[in-house]
Amino acid sequence: MPKKELGKADYKAVRNGDMVKVIAAGTVSASNIKTDLEQLPFQIYPPMFAFYFIVPDIVLPTLRPFVYEEDVPFPKNATVITISDATGKHTVKIESAAAPTQPSSPAPTDTGYCVFSWIGTDTLKIAKCDAILPAVYTRVFGPATFGECQKYVKDNGESL
Repeated sequence: MPKKELGKADYKAVRNGDMVKVIAAGTVSASNIKTDLEQLPFQIYPPMFAFYFIVPDIVLPTLRPFVYEEDVPFPKNATVITISDATGKHTVKIESAAAPTQPSSPAPTDTGYCVFSWIGTDTLKIAKCDAILPAVYTRVFGPATFGECQKYVKDNGESL
C-alpha cells in the first residue's frame, strides 16, 4: 500500500484571477515517487496546504527531478500562501501573472511566408515556410511576402 509522507520542494505561486498556480520543484529519490499538493483540513482562512510524496511499496531508486503544478482556488486579497512540507512551513509570496501579450502580426512586406493547405479540405494557413506543422498540411504557395500569402488565401479559400 503506498504511503503518503511530507515531501520537500522549492515553491512559487502565481495568481490568475480567483486561482493560484502553485509550482513545486525539487528532486525525488525514486523514479516512481509521485507528488501531490493538498489543502489541509483546518478550518482557517486563508487555507493552508501541504506538499506530499506518494511512495509505493517497491521503489525504483534513482534521483529524478520534478516540477509539480496545481491550480487552487484562493482568496483574491491574499498576498501569500502557506505550504507545509518535510522542512517546515513556507510562506510563499503570490506573484501576479503577466498580462498575456498578443502576438504581433507580421508586416505585409515580411518575407519567408508560405500558405499551407489542410490535405483534403479548403482550409488554408499562413506560416513561416520553415515552421513545423502537423503532417496534415502541405505547402500550396510560397515562399512569398506575408501580404502576398494573405492575397492568395483571400483569392483561394478559407483561412484558419
